[in-house]
Amino acid sequence: MANLKTKIPDFVACLFLGIILGMASKYLDNISVTDGNLWMDFLSYLGDLFTRLGIWVLVATLIAAYSKILIRAAVNTFLFFAGMLVSYYIYSAYLFGFFPTRYFILWGCIALVSPFLAAIVWWARNSVRLSLILPALPMGLMLSLSVGIGLFYMYLIHVEELIMYVVLCVVFYKEPKQIAIIVVFSMVVAFITKQISPFAF
Repeated sequence: MANLKTKIPDFVACLFLGIILGMASKYLDNISVTDGNLWMDFLSYLGDLFTRLGIWVLVATLIAAYSKILIRAAVNTFLFFAGMLVSYYIYSAYLFGFFPTRYFILWGCIALVSPFLAAIVWWARNSVRLSLILPALPMGLMLSLSVGIGLFYMYLIHVEELIMYVVLCVVFYKEPKQIAIIVVFSMVVAFITKQISPFAF
């Protein structure tokens, strides 16, 4: 297994991971809840989870953060999203006989900027100075997906995304003081994101 891992470039692995998760996401999206069938209910739950942004933010962040060098973080993340989008929409066309061009272009544009976002994540984990501020960006986005937040209130929307937020805390952790600062900044980012985002994730 170790030899196989060294022979397969990480960018190829990221591309295939995107392809597999894209197809799996579309497959799971078409499974409905069945009373009394725990396995189908679980698959339906996964389908709901994969339609939300949080899981994709988490996977992309992990890919970028643990890439060995900056350029690999950018390339790996882009190929992951490219593979995911192409497989998802081709599978959609196969299942339903039409290709949703508008949505493909929208998410394709997001895939095009993913290398720049991956660079931010890589610097956030690998730069001592930038680790005091940059992790607040992906963490703040994840927090905005997990809670409703305003000037005087906060309420839970998705517990899964809150767990993912904790995972990101672990990913970017350097020392207690650093992570405490990042958590505060991430709350500010989450609040701003909620106010200006045109999308309701």
